[in-house]
Amino acid sequence: MLPSQEASKLYHDNYMRNSRAIGVLWAIFTICFAIINVVVFIQPYWIGDSVSTPKPGYFGLFHYCVGNEGNNRELTCQGSFADFRSIPSGAFKAASFFVLLSMVLILGCITCFALFFFCNTATVYKICAWMQLLA
Repeated sequence: MLPSQEASKLYHDNYMRNSRAIGVLWAIFTICFAIINVVVFIQPYWIGDSVSTPKPGYFGLFHYCVGNEGNNRELTCQGSFADFRSIPSGAFKAASFFVLLSMVLILGCITCFALFFFCNTATVYKICAWMQLLA
């Protein structure tokens, strides 16, 4: 082999190894992002007070709980994604919709990583990149 062909093969092998490593890292970070996205959407309420406050309450993306009057620590909870009208404001409705859309796109992107076995690598990268850009 000529020295230039040898160097070219070395660079190509190095490029292929690095591109696979980048693809694996991309998949790992996508899975981490998907976990965060699913937790944010599914967890009914994740910001709130402690039990020791005078009137405890919690709210999340589409579910909120307010403490009842009196000494008992019972909470009255409202809001459900299944009943979109029960979400209190337009901003929370929009946020719920966009987080759901993001979750679907990211889970679809993880599914598309299986296309590496059937399609060209560059095509899969482009599909996943556009899906993540939209998410």
